[in-house]
Amino acid sequence: MSRSLRIGIDGRELSGKPTGVGRYLRSLLRRFALDKRHQFVIYGSAPIALPVESPCLETRTLPGGHALAWEQRTLPKALVDDRIDVLLSPAYSCPLFASVPRVTAIHDLSFFARREEFGFAHGLRRRVMARLSARASRTILACSEFTKTEVERHLGAAAAAKTEVVLLGPDDDLPPGSSREESRKALGIEEGAAYVITVGTVLRRRNVGTLIRAVARLREAMPEIRLGIIGENRSHPFEDLEALAQSLGCAEAVRVSGFVSDEEVAAHYAAADVAVFLSEYEGFGLPALEAMSRSVPVVIANRGSLDEMFAKGALVVEPDETAVAAALNRALNEPKLSADLRWKGLERAKSFSWVRASNETLAVLERAAS
Repeated sequence: MSRSLRIGIDGRELSGKPTGVGRYLRSLLRRFALDKRHQFVIYGSAPIALPVESPCLETRTLPGGHALAWEQRTLPKALVDDRIDVLLSPAYSCPLFASVPRVTAIHDLSFFARREEFGFAHGLRRRVMARLSARASRTILACSEFTKTEVERHLGAAAAAKTEVVLLGPDDDLPPGSSREESRKALGIEEGAAYVITVGTVLRRRNVGTLIRAVARLREAMPEIRLGIIGENRSHPFEDLEALAQSLGCAEAVRVSGFVSDEEVAAHYAAADVAVFLSEYEGFGLPALEAMSRSVPVVIANRGSLDEMFAKGALVVEPDETAVAAALNRALNEPKLSADLRWKGLERAKSFSWVRASNETLAVLERAAS
């Protein structure tokens, strides 16, 4: 496309504590900022902190009550006032009656596939809005083939027909981190301790409790093993991880950090001996890719997009405590396997790129605008 566009972006995920979608959007914006053809207007209901300053990135703060009212009433009016050509909605839903073409990113459909993990009203709202937004959108963005199949399964063939897969990239959004020695010292990891981590919002489907049980199994043979759980606990029904570790007699070996800064996330990756991701349902699995790109050996569950994306660079297991304990024992005690996983993970990470992701996303937006 030769003409310059004014591209609107729903940027609410950039406020507060950015998790997966916020980091996805920040990584795209870093690349969009280098594009000299188009102007990007990022809208928020609260002040937005851009990841980078650029003349082609503008922000607009639009006060406006409840999140749904903001999306459906406040934002569409602003799109008209600002003469927006196309809107990117990065988080599952979009304005249903906006006068501009919409591109909506659907990263997964867990609120259909794992309904038991969502409160009734919350889950129902997300399902309804995803269905209606899929119909209203000119294009749907999926971050894996797994997610595209889920779009067809839950939203129908018409939605799948206008879904385009754009793979994400590694590590564009985190600082480089300190050395292994400095990071372990800063985190209080004892010399000689085996440090296992899992990173990401704690959800039931991510089997963090299974990982705690696996570590508890290994404690007799490996009393120095330590587990770091990095991410806000949003499990439903709530899973008390500290109480579980206490009941298994391994409370002193398990640290639940909650949401931490980007700098601290980077320190955990630098300090880790193994990173484990046991999700039974994942749209992409960005933390697994980040771990690989930082040369951390990775263990993943043989499920969904984790298997699709990362099996070539990871140790793949059934997500039960016996299999996970055995995999951890190997990854921590077999130097050849550990070195092999580091190399394979790095090679796999090289096949993903935020440059490519942003270019492909821009191409989708340009086609939608035309």
